[in-house]
Amino acid sequence: MLLKDQCISITDLRTKTKQCLENLGDGEKYVFINNKPKVVIMDIEIFEKIVKPALVELKKNEVTVGLKKNIEKSKKTKLKDLIDI
Repeated sequence: MLLKDQCISITDLRTKTKQCLENLGDGEKYVFINNKPKVVIMDIEIFEKIVKPALVELKKNEVTVGLKKNIEKSKKTKLKDLIDI
């Protein structure tokens, strides 16, 4: 069950953006489109704690083919395609 202050209509988000994004540190907000929850908005610091992985050292046998491919792909990323926040 969601609290009323956690729910935002897409119309309110469009017209009252600043008000809708206040107090994100108190918890996430759910954006509703046609009375159905579609998106969650949360404070960036909380998001980074949840999603941003910590640096870990892998053993040689833990490095998969898929990981190697992702590493090679990231090496080819151009600086102009990155954004500094």
